Amino acid sequence: MKEFSWLIPFLPFLAGLSIIFITHKNRFVSASLSMGATIISAIYAFILLFTQIAKPEEVFENSFNWIQIGQFHLDLGVLLDPLAITMLALICTVSLLVQIYSHGYMNDDKNYARFFSFLALFTASMLALVISPNLFQVYIFWELVGLFSYLLIGFWHDKETAANASFKAFIINRVGDCGLLAGILLLAFITQSLWPEEGFLAFSALPKVLNQLQENSHFLLEGFLSLTVIGVLILMGPMAKSAQFPLHTWLPDAMEGPTPISALIHAATMVAAGVYLLARLFPFYTIVPHGLEIIALIGAFTAIFSALIALTQNDIKKALAYSTCSQLGYMVMCIGLGSWVGAIFHLVTHAFFKALLFLGAGSVIHGCHHEQDMNKLGGLASKMPITHATFLLATLAISGIPPLAGFWSKEQIIKVAWEAGSFNLTFILAIITTLLTAIYMFRIYFKTFGGQYKGDLHILPHESPKSMTIPLIILAIPTCLIGLIGTPLGILGGNHFAKFLQPLNTENLHAGGFEVLAEPAAILALLLSIIGILVSISIYKNSLPANRFFKESMPGVHKLLVNKFYIDEIYIFIWSKCLSPFIGAVYLFFDKILLQDFLPSFTKYKMQFGAWLLSRTAQTGQAQIYMNVFLFSLIVIIFLFIVPVFVFESDLKF
Repeated sequence: MKEFSWLIPFLPFLAGLSIIFITHKNRFVSASLSMGATIISAIYAFILLFTQIAKPEEVFENSFNWIQIGQFHLDLGVLLDPLAITMLALICTVSLLVQIYSHGYMNDDKNYARFFSFLALFTASMLALVISPNLFQVYIFWELVGLFSYLLIGFWHDKETAANASFKAFIINRVGDCGLLAGILLLAFITQSLWPEEGFLAFSALPKVLNQLQENSHFLLEGFLSLTVIGVLILMGPMAKSAQFPLHTWLPDAMEGPTPISALIHAATMVAAGVYLLARLFPFYTIVPHGLEIIALIGAFTAIFSALIALTQNDIKKALAYSTCSQLGYMVMCIGLGSWVGAIFHLVTHAFFKALLFLGAGSVIHGCHHEQDMNKLGGLASKMPITHATFLLATLAISGIPPLAGFWSKEQIIKVAWEAGSFNLTFILAIITTLLTAIYMFRIYFKTFGGQYKGDLHILPHESPKSMTIPLIILAIPTCLIGLIGTPLGILGGNHFAKFLQPLNTENLHAGGFEVLAEPAAILALLLSIIGILVSISIYKNSLPANRFFKESMPGVHKLLVNKFYIDEIYIFIWSKCLSPFIGAVYLFFDKILLQDFLPSFTKYKMQFGAWLLSRTAQTGQAQIYMNVFLFSLIVIIFLFIVPVFVFESDLKF
């Protein structure tokens, strides 16, 4: 069964190409191809999941040689371990629900078939990424994920804002990808003689290589500097893909794409790639000096930084986008604190409730005739009952209210931060972010569904069609229940999720009882979530004018948050005032002055001078001078090529 697991990404890839080249004129066939391929992949992924649960210690890896130059070779193949299989099931599930939802949301779009082709290719790239057995193959599909995300974000490319957003996403991700590639190449360079012959850059061989690396310090070049630089360079890739500060600015702008794409990118695919890669490379970062500390601080700062900005955003999709940045910060922080299992658990729960939030936002936008400004919404609870109920569930889940999924995964992260030191910086930032999350999420909820409708009364809101509401109902189920697989409740037999991901390492897993509900960190986080909800109710329940309380009490801070700490403006200033003039000066010197003006003129005058010199010295018309040049050249040839043969080849026979 596992031998044919390459079909999981291959089928959506084939469907995407078939839509582009064959069925693009038939909407029904195109959508059916994409959904059908994803359904088959999802079924296959869940079969692998149940097989892995039955035999959790089995890891399947199958590779073939792709490029070989002497002793050097690169392989392509498949790696199926608990982490990869978890990601396969998650990606297929969310992608399928998004595609079903897209049938209703994009039904009137003239490029309906093209949209499904990009969806299929994007899904295939992400699926291939998570089953890659080595860093080289990961990088190939890492770039393809970036390419198809560019096409999806800029799907409505006739809109200037969408075109700019896709370009921005592409450029920022290329910055991160350049760092990732440089880090991979440096890691390959210093460890090239340590990898087993059958697995260069392979994840399965990584622990063995790292042990040898530690034992042979001469491989580390300059030790601290070398490994730390490599670690930071590789980290740049996940920072860009998972929207960590300061490479986060592309993600909110990516909301210019269709809402189903926002849900897919923000839930279980593109932004999850960075967290997934950090989890894969966790053994490497354990030996990088201060590597985990850097990751933890970046994640914690991103979490609170994005949460603060989300407090003031009025576009419902952008507010949710900054929420995604904040939750990804939680995951990255958790990895930095030493618990990659906790990060993946939150990634799984977050995928469902964040997909539900974005698809719920899309339902609101669809039902309110493409209105996204929350100041023009409100009063939708009675007009869109299914959207309202499912959105409220997801809001409670992300706020960390038990027994919903977000509570269990977030409490594990808070507990990890607490155990790292109850008063350390990461714990303080994480616990404040918990408060802010409840405030901004219920701000979104009350401004969208509470109070009175503030939009155009001539065009009343309406509930979305079943093709859009059914995925919401389906996503609401794991939003409520998926967290139970990772709970410490004794009645459920312990933390099944952690036992599945790390079957041979269960020493730090919670076991038995309701002790998590009695831990100080959990109690504090839950209390802050409740306080945040109460604060949000007191300010936004009656749909007060946008940010009036915050704006009047702290106008300077409010302006700073509304303008997102002026990060985009800083980047524009650096580009326009520093980089662009420098690049222009380099271009002017090398291309205009050196290549176009100086070198042609220099070559011209050099040839003229050479011709004049030869005409005055060698080309005199005197035969004796020509004979002298010939004899001198013959002597030089004899001494350079013939004499060495007699000197060094003593066994030469005539």
